[in-house]
Amino acid sequence: MQGIFRRSLGTAAVAIMLSATAASAQDSYPIGYITDLSGPLAGSYTPTWEGFELYMKSLNDRGGINGRKVDIVLDDDGLKADRAVANAKKQAERDNVLGIFGLSLSSTQAPVYAEMRKIGVPVVSTFSGILDTLPPAKPFSYSTGVVFEVAGEVVGELIRNIRPGGKVVGVTIDSVGGRAAIAHNKRMAQSLGYTWDEVIFPVTTTDFTPFAQTIAEKKPDIVVGHYGAGHNLGVIPALRRSGYNGPYVVASYGASEETVKQAARRAGKGENIFFVTRYASIFDENPAIAEVTAAQKKYGTSKPFSSMHVTGWALGKFAAEALRACGWPCTREKLDQALQTLKVDAKGLTGGAIEMSPGNGYGPSYWKLYGWNEKENKMEPKSDWLKKTDLKFSVQ
Repeated sequence: MQGIFRRSLGTAAVAIMLSATAASAQDSYPIGYITDLSGPLAGSYTPTWEGFELYMKSLNDRGGINGRKVDIVLDDDGLKADRAVANAKKQAERDNVLGIFGLSLSSTQAPVYAEMRKIGVPVVSTFSGILDTLPPAKPFSYSTGVVFEVAGEVVGELIRNIRPGGKVVGVTIDSVGGRAAIAHNKRMAQSLGYTWDEVIFPVTTTDFTPFAQTIAEKKPDIVVGHYGAGHNLGVIPALRRSGYNGPYVVASYGASEETVKQAARRAGKGENIFFVTRYASIFDENPAIAEVTAAQKKYGTSKPFSSMHVTGWALGKFAAEALRACGWPCTREKLDQALQTLKVDAKGLTGGAIEMSPGNGYGPSYWKLYGWNEKENKMEPKSDWLKKTDLKFSVQ
């Protein structure tokens, strides 16, 4: 994707100014974006950035917000918490951003939120999300992404559309987020009458065969994977080789339609692969997805077009509406006030409005189950949108 790049060798920062011509700070809305563009999960976080960039390029080409462009300072945290904090401080103190968007893994989010709370800079995460944004939300902390505990409960409920009972085996990596997701998946599934077992393996696993064999030996009726794209690409083919051909559910942690497509290709078959996501699939036919698709064709992306781009686009739409509500001139305080009561019509990007309220920096979220159609080579809805408001089970 084209842009005007400014590199700071001392901080390894990259600033992308999305306006067609350079605009002064007085004539534009400066915002920050921090994410992993070079670290272990760059393949998952880059598409959400690209989706955000697509929206902002489209917005600026239409004249911006009341004639003023949105300028984005982009920094790469490499999936390192100290680097993410340094980026945030630089954006707040030197670049004078109004707010910071994006962020990467949950371990990098908490320290960024904490540092920005000290100086009153609102932060809105996407793709990943942490408990700081759930009621009672901490000040200046918002998310339009996926909180592990929420996703775990949602998956536990949506599997009823695959099979109303039986044995579920939850699988995750040995991480704080993975364990949180699987714990809430377990409690929801058991409350709905399923029996439960689980398998947890190291984050750095490269040979998934022993774990796949362990899963298959448990004779599950449904298997759910709570991890990112790379682990799914290893687990799914290994499970099929181990003799398990039943339903497998990909939870939405950086995985996408492209993940399912590649996993099906590696496994030699794509039947019985399902996908749970907070945002719509690119295969959905509605005006909102058509708009994202048109922007992707116009500006291009480095990563295969997927629902992760839709996730980033939704954040871009949310950010733009927050800036519009902030008015002109916009300040950090006014932006935070706007965010506290912001309601954005998603228009098909998800099942309902993206909506915040005082003390709730996450709001209601909507989730859908899709299934991979091997013959048609596409995702198909297997449920209606499920609205999720509060956690049913307490955080342990």
